[in-house]
Amino acid sequence: MKTSVNKLALPLICSLALSGLSSVHADVKTQDGTIAISVSGKPVLTYHTDTVSPPEGMDKVYARSGFIHPLYSPSGKVLTDDFPVGHVHQHALFSAWTRATFKHEMLDFWNQADGSGNAEHVAVNGIGESSFDVGLQQISLRNGPAIQERWSVNVADSSDPFVIDIDIEQECATDEEVYLHQYKYGGFGFRGSSHWNREDEGNFEGTMKVLTSDGIADIEESNHTRPRWVAVYGPIDGTESGVVIMNHPTSLRHPQPVRVHPEMPYFVFSPVVAGSFILKPGITYNASYRIVTFDGAPDAERIEKWYEEYASNH
Repeated sequence: MKTSVNKLALPLICSLALSGLSSVHADVKTQDGTIAISVSGKPVLTYHTDTVSPPEGMDKVYARSGFIHPLYSPSGKVLTDDFPVGHVHQHALFSAWTRATFKHEMLDFWNQADGSGNAEHVAVNGIGESSFDVGLQQISLRNGPAIQERWSVNVADSSDPFVIDIDIEQECATDEEVYLHQYKYGGFGFRGSSHWNREDEGNFEGTMKVLTSDGIADIEESNHTRPRWVAVYGPIDGTESGVVIMNHPTSLRHPQPVRVHPEMPYFVFSPVVAGSFILKPGITYNASYRIVTFDGAPDAERIEKWYEEYASNH
């Protein structure tokens, strides 16, 4: 695993046009079953080590740990949704495969209502000044852990935009291989704001918009393409905010295909769209992502510069 602690390259810091670098500092706090990171007192993200129960009246099968929510824009807008209306099993920034075979059992770690699998936090491996390293598992509810997972998360000393790196490693949890089937989604997912969800009548303001590194700004056209980065954005409390997620070239099957849902505010970097593959004992799956949150509409030229620096310096 590449270390993620304080590894943000100086060229990127310069290109973000930060001011007062000496006064901009990321901090980590652990409390109430969470790890929260802020920059100069502004919240950036919260990771859940304890299991979070769904809202009252929802099936307890949707309880989940090991995900990031909320994810904030620099102005404090909440960009993610947890237990969203219509798709309760989606959890903001999360990782799960949708079609897998383990010990001759077909599993779905993504759709919890299926009752075959789930994903959960299992360990805090370390906490730095602006980072944390955690262990997760994707488990069979009948046969136990199938995949051991590790996230290394680092937040840069940048107050606008926020910059987060997530490096993911996955290995077999036992001496049994895990077969990951070709499917239309599954992998590293982002569930967007409730304000972009048509089914959430109390919060909906407008649909999620998309822009990819290929210049695609149409939701349906962007689905199952292979961009280097994907930006999504939309109205939250009257003004637009959004996030861009970049896929690093060292990731398996880079540029990874993306599933962009045509009606709901979520997308997934999903290498299984391009075909099945097998997790074998002793072999590690690696994927790395940079997440940049912003206010306003995305600037493709600016994002491309950020991506070039991430790809060359990470």
